[in-house]
Amino acid sequence: MSFGTRLSLAFAFLIVSSATATIFIGNAVFGQKADEMARARLELDLKVAEQIMGNRLQRLRYLAPAMANLVLGTTIDPRFCSYQLEDTPFDFVLLADKTSLSLMPIRREACAISSLEAETAARLRQSDLGALMGHVASTGEIVSGLVVIPQALLGDLGYHDISSDGLFMLVGTPLKSGSILVLGAILNRRTELVETTLKLLSFHANVSYKSSIFLGDVRIATTLTPDSLGTRADPQVARTVLTEEGLFAGVAEVRGPRMQSAYKPLRDFRGKIVGMLGIATDEDIYGFIRGRTTTLFSTLIGAGMVFGLIISFWFSRRLVRPVTELAEGMNRVAQGDLGFKVRVESGDELGRLARAFNLMVKAVMERDMRLRQMTDEKLSQVEKQVSVGRLAAGVAHEINNPLTAVLSLSMLMRKHLPAEDPRAEDLDIVIAETTRCRDIVRSLLDFARERPPEKRLLDINGVLRDTLALISRYEAMSAMNTEVKLAANPLWVNADAKQLQQVFANLLINAAEATRPPGTITVTTDEDSSGGFVVITVRDTGKGIPKEFMQRVFEPFFTTKGSGKGTGLGLSVSLGIVQHHNGTIEIESQEGQGTTVRVILPRENPERHDETAAG
Repeated sequence: MSFGTRLSLAFAFLIVSSATATIFIGNAVFGQKADEMARARLELDLKVAEQIMGNRLQRLRYLAPAMANLVLGTTIDPRFCSYQLEDTPFDFVLLADKTSLSLMPIRREACAISSLEAETAARLRQSDLGALMGHVASTGEIVSGLVVIPQALLGDLGYHDISSDGLFMLVGTPLKSGSILVLGAILNRRTELVETTLKLLSFHANVSYKSSIFLGDVRIATTLTPDSLGTRADPQVARTVLTEEGLFAGVAEVRGPRMQSAYKPLRDFRGKIVGMLGIATDEDIYGFIRGRTTTLFSTLIGAGMVFGLIISFWFSRRLVRPVTELAEGMNRVAQGDLGFKVRVESGDELGRLARAFNLMVKAVMERDMRLRQMTDEKLSQVEKQVSVGRLAAGVAHEINNPLTAVLSLSMLMRKHLPAEDPRAEDLDIVIAETTRCRDIVRSLLDFARERPPEKRLLDINGVLRDTLALISRYEAMSAMNTEVKLAANPLWVNADAKQLQQVFANLLINAAEATRPPGTITVTTDEDSSGGFVVITVRDTGKGIPKEFMQRVFEPFFTTKGSGKGTGLGLSVSLGIVQHHNGTIEIESQEGQGTTVRVILPRENPERHDETAAG
């Protein structure tokens, strides 16, 4: 699977998962908010229903003084009864003095007052009706509120068809004569009150409501079906409102189906909870609103998700294109096409990466050209060394024996000549030049043969001491100030002592010949920073090597010495010996200030070396 495909899938997964999570969380939040709004609306409408009941009770309070002025005889004009029933429906008027209790049932056709029997009056005075009249008598003020009258006393007030306790709106007002006038309206089966509430709420809220009045938890008036009278409220509602004296707003069971409902307690004139006022509406109404909101929200999120997928696909293609071009460039370069360039014009990280890639390819191409040039030079040098080796071998075999004979005979003749013989000087010249030719032949043989070293464990400090002792009488060395700074601890190497002596002697003689007396030659030994190599340093204060000659110091037959003072094979032979010991030679020189030569050889652990040799 390509990087672009993986990137597109990653974007798609991120967008789809984010959109899905947003839809679920958003729908949950919207659903919760819809429920909260429904409860808040129900609570508000419940306050309206409560105000309707309060207004009805207030109108009774306004009517009570007028009724007190009209109760002069045993009857009231029917036209007044009819008018008041249209405006403020009420059921009876009670007139109580200290000894008697009179009842006036209110009818449209006639309003006649009659005295109640003493026993009936006594029972009524002992009920909450009597408590309200006593409160009026004690305060001398109008008292209004809800009153519960037991079912056994309802017949005394003319209610013979009520099979439960009665919940009444009562208003008691004191008269100048000392009597008390009570206006009463029963709420049981009083459909016009709940219907008025229903009509008003449905008109303003544009929602179909159901309204009920409860005595305790039993419905006594409702806009539900007639058979709902006498049924009980949801136990959760009854517990919240009647027991906990709180407001309930939420989903509750209303005669079977669950509806969005709101209930609050109804209190009598003393503040005691005697019932509940409740309104309810179908949950489907708010469910429809909730569903429509969540559908709209989900649609918007889905559309945004599709748009995001399109944008992410376009962006991933655009983002991957430079990476694809870089990958193509890498393949082309890997196949050897170093002239390929990635063309990415952007100024971002990918643009910088493309430019860095092009610079890298350019650097690789330049390095490749340098390597080819160096390889050609190395091959040329190797071919030269092979040719020199062949030449040296041929010269050695052809002239070594004649030179030996000439040198031996010359030395023998010089030995037998008297000191004053004029031919002695000529023989000395012959012996010196023949000796120089022999040394050249030996150097050629050493350069050509490259015999394998006979390695053993050596302390490099000891090898240097022996070498310094051997060449100390050399004329050039004796004129130098030699400073020897050898490491305090042994520095072990696995090497051929004679070959290393040849290398060190050559370096020391070169340093002495390059330095004017009284110059200084410093010889030091130490280990490198890693501890894995031994470093032998020969530093002089001579004339140094010109910069243009530094690349040629290891070439065979190259020398900066004058004619007849060197063969140019010393450093070549020394480098070959050191390389056969897995080491190298480094040269630093500054013209006019001297030269520093470092011989670097692998360091050996004597204990490990002994274990390897024993194995």
